[in-house]
Amino acid sequence: MIAMKKILVICSCVLLVLVGCGKSATSVKQLEDLGNTPYQEDTIMFTYANNPRRALALLDSAVVLGNINDFQAKILRATIYARSLEEQQQDSARLLCEALLEHDSVLNNTDNYEMVLDLLISNSRARADDDDYLQWSTLKAELCREQGAEVELLRTEAEIGLVMTHLGQVTEGLAKLDNCIRQLDKPGSIDRMDAFIIAVKRKISVLNEQGRSVEVVSMAQRVLDRLDHYEQHAKEYVEDSYRLSSSGDPIERKRYIDFSRAQAQAYLAIAYASLSEHEGVNGDKKKAAQLAREHMALFDESDYGHTFSGRRMIVPAQMSLGMYDEALKTSNLQAEYMGADTMNVVYASILRYRSIVEKARGHDDKAFELMERYAVLSKEVAENLLESKAHDYAARYRAQEQELEIQQRRAKTRLANIVIFTLGVGLLFALVFVYYIVKKNKTISMKNHGLVKLIDEGLKYKERNDELQRLMHVQSNNEKETTPAINLKTLSNEDLFQHLCDEIRANHLYLDPLFDRQAICDRFRLTPAQVGSAFAQGSEYDSVSDFIRDCRLEYACTLLKTTDMKITDVASAAGFSRSTTFNHAFKARYNLSPTEYRQQ
Repeated sequence: MIAMKKILVICSCVLLVLVGCGKSATSVKQLEDLGNTPYQEDTIMFTYANNPRRALALLDSAVVLGNINDFQAKILRATIYARSLEEQQQDSARLLCEALLEHDSVLNNTDNYEMVLDLLISNSRARADDDDYLQWSTLKAELCREQGAEVELLRTEAEIGLVMTHLGQVTEGLAKLDNCIRQLDKPGSIDRMDAFIIAVKRKISVLNEQGRSVEVVSMAQRVLDRLDHYEQHAKEYVEDSYRLSSSGDPIERKRYIDFSRAQAQAYLAIAYASLSEHEGVNGDKKKAAQLAREHMALFDESDYGHTFSGRRMIVPAQMSLGMYDEALKTSNLQAEYMGADTMNVVYASILRYRSIVEKARGHDDKAFELMERYAVLSKEVAENLLESKAHDYAARYRAQEQELEIQQRRAKTRLANIVIFTLGVGLLFALVFVYYIVKKNKTISMKNHGLVKLIDEGLKYKERNDELQRLMHVQSNNEKETTPAINLKTLSNEDLFQHLCDEIRANHLYLDPLFDRQAICDRFRLTPAQVGSAFAQGSEYDSVSDFIRDCRLEYACTLLKTTDMKITDVASAAGFSRSTTFNHAFKARYNLSPTEYRQQ
């Protein structure tokens, strides 16, 4: 009887598969004309300028639709992550690119190898990792010499000149930059013009770091002069730039010219705005401010001036000119994009901007508080860059997990267009397919069930341990009622962590979405360094944020098992500000989603 039921079930599944295959064949044919959809490489990167999250969604859709291959998808994902404000995504970009260096499409194609090196150079510059910056630029220069690519070699030498100034060789670095600019300062080639602009931009970066605004003005003007020359003598320029897609496309070329011109206008606005605060133009500060506003107006008229990247670029000029509302609007948007990732120089600069604004508005106490936070954060970021690369391991894990998710999505989309020659062949295929699905679902179910069991046992053990610790703490307090209050600053890292852990768990402080290390410092009157040492050296956690996240996840597990609350409500009740953050953290911690956990 049982065997008969199995046969009936299998036959039913076969019929469903056969019907589905017929429909699938139709749906696949409908995907032949996908060239006009938004899920294309150019559209994805164009969308990134205004909406990075949308660009990632378009990329995922392009992979599902089959519009781009595996290598293209990885390159695009790395490119998007490399331009992100979030340190985690920047680290993921580096790991993706390093993995791509071993990809067959890179090992067997020097153009792809060069493309990945360009991404690594850009990413290391964004992360301010001068060692990586020099390493990848040197490899790129060696490749250019082997290929005899003079212009690309000079473009790469400009990158090396920039990183030399960061490593303390300012005179030598500027000399290299000047040499590159001098050799590239010749009309007649689109590629040479592009390399010239890149080299000038790198020198402007150094000049801005040194506060040499007058020289920035002259360098930015040279870019505008070259662009003017091109527009007046476009026919004399060879369309030879491989760096720009559709090199001979007038629309694409105009977009490039407008972008380069907008950046030059921004450099001029920033330089003149800085001069308006210091020496002025020929001693006239008002004249400098007027010129800054004129160039800012030209920048605002450009397409690039309306992008998020463009608004970020012009913030220093807005601050110097007292346009605080506009500057804060962009800075606040930056902070929103970064989310909880505030341990970086970008967020430190945002604190500095806010302090300057509060000072200008007469709020001295608030300005002092923000400047103090800026100083502390800047110091911590610098120490993290010098002392530890532990976040690399977390980034590697995240990159592997993202790769696994991509593979899983790709596996679900591999619906073949099955041509059925005979019912027997179709039946055989259907039986194999059904067996695979049943076995896979059973394996996944068993894995999830085992994971949930381990999680529940771990939570129960932790609850018993926490209860024991609380009882011991209460007993200790009862025995020492007549003794003076504990001086937290004299405790060892282990004792301080245990005290903080007991207080935080007992009072459910972690349920406040704003609860963080600063909140601990404020509540217990400790310094960030003391709190950081207590957690990093006195516990199994790498940081305060890891501990708070685990507390929230454990509380969320209890809610998922004991209530019928929606996932979004569980996330909010557990102290997560966004459900997406909760879902990502839950999956990373327990290797299954909140929904899968609840269903087991």
